[in-house]
Amino acid sequence: MTVELQTATSSKSRLYVGYTFTVLSILFMLMDASFKFTSSPQVVQAQAQLGFPMRLTPAIGVIALVCTALYAIPVTTVLGALLLTGYMGGAIALQLRVDNPLFTHTLFPIYIALFIWGGIWLRDRKLRDVFPLTSRSTEQSSSKKLVGTGYILTALSALLILFTAVMKFTYVPLAGSPPPIFPLHHVHLLGYIEITCTALYLFPATSVLGAVLMTGYLGGATAINLRSGEPVLPSLAPILIAAVLWAGLWLRDGRLRALFPVRSAASR
Repeated sequence: MTVELQTATSSKSRLYVGYTFTVLSILFMLMDASFKFTSSPQVVQAQAQLGFPMRLTPAIGVIALVCTALYAIPVTTVLGALLLTGYMGGAIALQLRVDNPLFTHTLFPIYIALFIWGGIWLRDRKLRDVFPLTSRSTEQSSSKKLVGTGYILTALSALLILFTAVMKFTYVPLAGSPPPIFPLHHVHLLGYIEITCTALYLFPATSVLGAVLMTGYLGGATAINLRSGEPVLPSLAPILIAAVLWAGLWLRDGRLRALFPVRSAASR
């Protein structure tokens, strides 16, 4: 009886802390989005320092609100957290590009992401089953074709990311060419990040963690493309890659199909 009481108390405490993390994350994102619709001197100065066009700022605010709404709705909370991870990756990339202080600026979005994911992880047993450390799914897929397609998509996305990582170690700017959109002294760092995330993604026990980290990285790539003035559609190419790498996991693991993009509150 004592053990059962302690278990119930621990479960309630975990639930309360999870909801606290979630509410704090939502409030922060709402505050962050609201700033994007203002033209206060602080916002203008921050955007100018990051080199991000002010004309795109309201669109970023809309994206933040949509992602936060998905995160706040129980049936799409994991999808919302995933999209917010990409959003935070964009913020990290913009801070890193201008060499802002590491712990107070560049890594700050990671602190928020930990609250975002931590809130769900504490509340939802299914997420604890697959993230951050996962084992092979005990649920057998009803179709070998489904699993085979999943492995093909996983291999394609991993090869593509590894290819871009190799390019970062062999890149040499041509004489007289315009300066790169990202500082050269960070290019090798990006390559190491890509290799690390890909290794985590390919290893079954950390595949979901690797996919989440890769989502943040690809969100950063999208932000840098937009910041450099690339057309919208080419700038969104990293999002397509993220969709392919998640599709690979989703097709292979029935637990992920139970988690997102839509799941019922009753299944929690």
